[in-house]
Amino acid sequence: MKKVLVTSVVAAGLFFAAPQMADAALGDQTLRVGMNHTDVTELQEALKSKGYFTFDRATGYYGSITQDAVRKFQASNGLKVDGIAGPQTFAALKANGSTVVAASSSNTSSATLRTGSRGAAVTNLQQQLRNHGHFSSAVDGVFGPLTERAVRSFQSARGLSVDGIAGPQTFSALGQVAVSGSTTQAATSTTLRQGTRSAEVTRLQDRLRQLGYFNSNSTGYYGTVTTESVRRFQAVNNLQVDGVAGPQTLSRLHGSNAAAASTASETVSASSSNSSIGSSIISSANRYIGTPYRYGGTTTAGFDCSGFIQRVFSDVGISVPRTALQQWNSGTTVAAPSVGDIVFFATVNSGPSHNGIYIGNNQFIHSGSSTGVTVTSMSNSYWSARYLGAKRIH
Repeated sequence: MKKVLVTSVVAAGLFFAAPQMADAALGDQTLRVGMNHTDVTELQEALKSKGYFTFDRATGYYGSITQDAVRKFQASNGLKVDGIAGPQTFAALKANGSTVVAASSSNTSSATLRTGSRGAAVTNLQQQLRNHGHFSSAVDGVFGPLTERAVRSFQSARGLSVDGIAGPQTFSALGQVAVSGSTTQAATSTTLRQGTRSAEVTRLQDRLRQLGYFNSNSTGYYGTVTTESVRRFQAVNNLQVDGVAGPQTLSRLHGSNAAAASTASETVSASSSNSSIGSSIISSANRYIGTPYRYGGTTTAGFDCSGFIQRVFSDVGISVPRTALQQWNSGTTVAAPSVGDIVFFATVNSGPSHNGIYIGNNQFIHSGSSTGVTVTSMSNSYWSARYLGAKRIH
């Protein structure tokens, strides 16, 4: 099971240990998930200035948050949506402000688009219509007959005036979520997949949790944990297992005949649950890389070791005690750590005085007094000599 868990985290593109790269000017090299570099810091700051990177600070690490910001920028500006910052993405970021679509204008719009319109705003419209299940053609930034037909279909499904013109009411509806009554049917015609961020994803996660497939807090972001949860739901409910929440999956999910996770075998259920929770824990921990160490700290202004763990577990809805000793006493001993388990060290006396979160590949993430939040190898001579054991609190 350990191999499976590690693989799932690696597949999620989370940070284990990324080497520093040689200095280069922003745009001289292609940036992608896993890189740790000052160019990534510049990229994050550029995305933040346009409203796409919403983390509280630029970290220099290209993780899932940065990838998502790049994807949204690309979708809004008519670029290939791959989450990789290459020459075209950099060119668009450096372009004149009047030619770049900012995030504030990419979700809704006061503009009116109609047959004959072209550009990034149309690209964004087509992508949103695709996300809602009304547009299946190429996203090309050209408002032609197929786009008009998709707009009419969407307007009809949402009870709007059907004129094929994307105006303020249509854009507003594109940002709304079907929650009950007549709008439920519209929700089940939507296709949600990894990379989507919307309130409809929150509703999906809420329902998956109700049925026992999703064990994290609902975030509205369709990441690897949500994909794994959808796959498990599809497998138990005899649907095509692809991790994509399309019309059939959503219809079954929100229907009265949806099978709960308890109908699956205990072994599969336990393994999937641990994998899902472990991935969520590491995803949360990864957000804080670079946060400074502060004795007694429990906030992003600075963490001590146990304060960092308490914050990370709280992010995924798990309550843990405050100190390293209390966390040691409250956990269940495991023979060997798996992803998401807490590893403990004796740095002051014979008892547990420091801890971190195991992330696989014999590495752990922790808030060190001389490093702040960072990733360290368990094979490091200092830590290996002081290792006490691992505990599971999830």
